[in-house]
Amino acid sequence: MGKWRGLPREQKYLCGAHARTTGEPCKRFARKNGRCKLHGGRSTGAKNPVIKHGRYTKEANELNKRYVELIRDSSALLDEMVSKSS
Repeated sequence: MGKWRGLPREQKYLCGAHARTTGEPCKRFARKNGRCKLHGGRSTGAKNPVIKHGRYTKEANELNKRYVELIRDSSALLDEMVSKSS
């Protein structure tokens, strides 16, 4: 047996993406979609898919509850002050 020289670097197995500066094709092995990991391979997805924008985090929900409670208390106090003055 001869010396093993790695997998065949045939055109059909390579990525095929071209560099902007040199114009040379990528020499990495392609996946099923025809591109390597760097040029459109599998996506890693969202780092934390539950929290995308921070609007519904625990801290934000608690803060919103405090705001609602403060507004209710202040409107009740204003109604009480108006009823006592008249």
